[in-house]
Order: sequence, then C-alpha cells, then structure tokens
Amino acid sequence: MVNLAAIGFTIDIEITNRCNAKCYFCPREATPHQGLMSPQVYAQALSRAVEFRDAAASSDISKVKVSLCGLGEPLLNRRAPDYVRQATAAGFHTTISSNGGILDEAHGRALLDAGLGEILINAGETGEAYEDVYKLPWERTRENIVRFAEMAGDACDVTIVLVNHRQDPEHLAAMRDYWGQFGIRRFLPFEIMNRGGTLFVDHMQYEGYSERAVAEAAMAGDDGPPRCVAPFVFQFIGYDGNYYLCCSDWEKQVPLGSVYERSLMDIFAEKWAHVSERRSICATCNVDPVNRLTDELRGAAERGEDFDTDGYVEEWTEVDDRIVTVVDQITAAASGRRTAPIGRRLIPVTVD
Repeated sequence: MVNLAAIGFTIDIEITNRCNAKCYFCPREATPHQGLMSPQVYAQALSRAVEFRDAAASSDISKVKVSLCGLGEPLLNRRAPDYVRQATAAGFHTTISSNGGILDEAHGRALLDAGLGEILINAGETGEAYEDVYKLPWERTRENIVRFAEMAGDACDVTIVLVNHRQDPEHLAAMRDYWGQFGIRRFLPFEIMNRGGTLFVDHMQYEGYSERAVAEAAMAGDDGPPRCVAPFVFQFIGYDGNYYLCCSDWEKQVPLGSVYERSLMDIFAEKWAHVSERRSICATCNVDPVNRLTDELRGAAERGEDFDTDGYVEEWTEVDDRIVTVVDQITAAASGRRTAPIGRRLIPVTVD
C-alpha cells in the first residue's frame, strides 16, 4: 500500500534512457527512441520541478524530491554531476539510480561534490550470476560500489536495489548479508515490473485469469475502481522534454506535452482520466490496483488461504481519496482557481 504522507512526491527527470547493462527483465529494445537530455531541456525540466514544489508547499504533502533516473543509466550522460549540482542548488533532495558499472572514482567524487543525497544501485547478484543477469563485469562493479560507499560516508545514502527476479527470499537475505559486510545497510527489495505490459511475465497475463473479473467486481464503485497513484506521486519527464504518464510507460505511448508548453499541474486532469478509464498500458500494468488485487487473489488461492478483499479495497479507496485532495490543493495553489474534485469532474471552476 502507498503511504502518501511518508513518500511525498518524486519528480523523475530522465537524463537518459540509454543503458550499458542488458538485464533480461528490462525491455530495452522496446523503447521507441533513445537519447541524452540536453542542458537546455534539463534547465526547463528543473524549473518545472521548482514550480511544482512551490505549489505543493501549501498542500497536505509538501515534500518533493528530484530523482535523476528515468529508464536508463544516468552516468552515461556526462553532465550528470552538473545536473545533480543544479537540483541540489535549487533546494531539492536529489537522488540518482545506477547499475554501478561506470561508477568509478572520478564519477563518484563528482557526484558527492555536487551534493548527491542518495544513490540507488541495482546489484542483486554476485559473481558469474551477476554477469549473466546484467551483462557487466562483476569485479569492476563490486569495486565501484564498495569504493563509493566508503567515499560517501554519512554524506550520501547508498541503497542497494534487490530486484526479486528469482522470487527467492533466501537469496534476497543472502544479498543483504553480502553487501552488509561492506558497511552497506540500506536495501530496496523490488519486484519484477512488466512495464505496462511491455515485458512479458508469465504470472502477469491478467486478462486470462478468473480472479481478474472478481477483482474488477470487488473494486467497482460509483466513480469506477480506485485509481493508480504512481503517475502522481512519481511524476516522469522524459529525456526529450516530454511528460509521460509514468515510468511504466516504457514505450512512451502516453505523451502529455512538453516542459516548454505545460506545467506538471497542467497535465493532472489528463493523467486522471487515463488511469480512471484504465486505458492502454494501465489495463495490462502490474502496478494497476485491479491487477494487484488479481495477483493477491491468485497468490492466496495457491496457498489455500483467504484474502481480505474488503480490507484491500478500503485501503486503496482511502489512498484514492487522499490523492484527489492533494492534487486539487496543488492545482488550486498553482492557478489561483478552485477546481472541482478531479476524480469526479475534470473541468476547472473559476472563482470570480
């Protein structure tokens, strides 16, 4: 479940969608185009992030951070340290995600000098298994990660992302122990994502499961099922300067305009309409609340257990109501207008 008060908002600025790794659980070949974010586009994207943060300051949730992640390896953009410096200077807690493959001493020092607050490193295997999964040299990556953790000290949090591609909790525990010997104590277990249906995952073929109809019936309400909040709490700006629905839009099927033309608040209504109607990628995405309930029901059935469907629906309905309130607050603060609840009506009501 999503705890909005705990996570706040993250603006994900994709400084590149190119990558030096070739993980089988990453459908890189499906991206329609790849490139590097230019300094001009980054400056405009960052100004949109500042604009959003200022509007969010008067809402119930005022914590906004910047993540330089997107769908690629950020360090392939040689301007990454400068981009971190600009975001930090603008007052953001700035994070970056990396596979560690090119996190050499020079990159590490530049990022730390720029004021990086946290780095998330995807390294959930070791040795030959690592090279089989990531197609990167293990020893070099391990040395990069260990050295950076030592350099960072208390100045920057180092988090190891553990993609649970084996579906094996014992392996995740072993990875925690392995990195723990180097003083790394922060871990983020991460389930396989099907990237809006772009990546074929055996157990995520939702339309073929009987539990899907049960989930849809259970979550049906007057305004439809509770909506996915990912497009709102994790907002996505592509390397090309276009907004996209979310980071699961791997094929960039839902462009929502440019940072030069629109603000992050301007696209709220379109996002809400998309997730409300569960269009295209939402209907097949494993993050979608209905599909998540389908997973829960199937898992419970396989274990021979009952699942608290009513409790699940109630929790998601509360999250849905919460995001409606916050989105309305931010939109009103940004425009000086009072808007009708976005989950029910999409036309702003101007106050005379």
